[in-house]
Amino acid sequence: MSRTTAADARPRHRHPLLTTEGRAAQPFGRRVRAAFVAIAVLHVVGLGLLGYGVVSGAVGAVTVGAAAFAYFRGLVHSFDFDHISMIDNSTRKFVAEGRDPASVGLAFSLGHSSVVVATGVLVIAGAGFVRVALDESTGAARVLGFVGLAVSGLYLLLVAVANLATFRQAFRLRRALRADPGLVLPPGALSPRGPAARIMTAPLRRVRHPRHVYVVGLLFALGFDTSSQIGLLMVTAGTALAGAPAASLLCLPFLFTAAMTLGDTSNGLMMLRLYRTADEDPARKIDYNLLITGVSIASGLLVGAVAVATLLTEALGWRPALLEALAATDTTHAGFWLAGFFALVGLSALLLWRRGRGSRSA
Repeated sequence: MSRTTAADARPRHRHPLLTTEGRAAQPFGRRVRAAFVAIAVLHVVGLGLLGYGVVSGAVGAVTVGAAAFAYFRGLVHSFDFDHISMIDNSTRKFVAEGRDPASVGLAFSLGHSSVVVATGVLVIAGAGFVRVALDESTGAARVLGFVGLAVSGLYLLLVAVANLATFRQAFRLRRALRADPGLVLPPGALSPRGPAARIMTAPLRRVRHPRHVYVVGLLFALGFDTSSQIGLLMVTAGTALAGAPAASLLCLPFLFTAAMTLGDTSNGLMMLRLYRTADEDPARKIDYNLLITGVSIASGLLVGAVAVATLLTEALGWRPALLEALAATDTTHAGFWLAGFFALVGLSALLLWRRGRGSRSA
């Protein structure tokens, strides 16, 4: 009589998208479609809950206007400077390691929005400690804010430093190409090498998959310090006081999440395309690589520095002029400018490369 081992008892037929190894083995197009299916599900859930509130006809039912506000705030929030920098620098890191993840933006956004959804549920349920956590004057709010800023600032600084290794390698190749224009570069020539590169990339060596970025997004959101999050929760709480059905109120955080995941996922895929293009034929695209990598690193260092300065001035009370100036840096519209810059660079480069191919074939 044979004995059944623990390994035999495990399910043998798991969907490939449910495991890290299975997802990595899937064609890139399938992983992209899976990401947008997840976003579509969030939209369906949010709109379904909104429809329930509208057709219920109850007094104080959630309105289409409130739902549209929540959706718009989620979309705008995906263009915050910290979101753009976090996703861009994480994507650059993965590409430098030879990976092509399709869900960096989705993973970060889901982690970030998990706190929003959970908080919205607790606010609707009347959990008193959540209101305490949202009050900036309480100790709980200050501790959560400290955790959120510390995680986001430290992670961005570390990943920007790791990406400096790629920038340094590209700069060395650029000098070599100027000295010898006929130099043939092997595949993977832009991968960081040497002791310095190993030291720079070591702190984040364990961040290897989008699910790790999910954890960063989750911890990053603990501060509740984003105006769009606070605005959404205020709308949620206000509508709850008006007597709207509890289930219909959940459309607000879900629609916020649906819009934010759409924006963050699109940004992550755009940056993945830019970085993958930069790694193709590095001899011809070395200046393009230096430009987009350098700007991404600069944005990460800036956001990380602002987070650290805010921590030092507010949590520890240090008030040097430089720290106060950094902490007071207004990055309200910087995310839009950064995303627009990358889109413009990518489009311009594509047109120039196509024109160059056309002239050579002629």
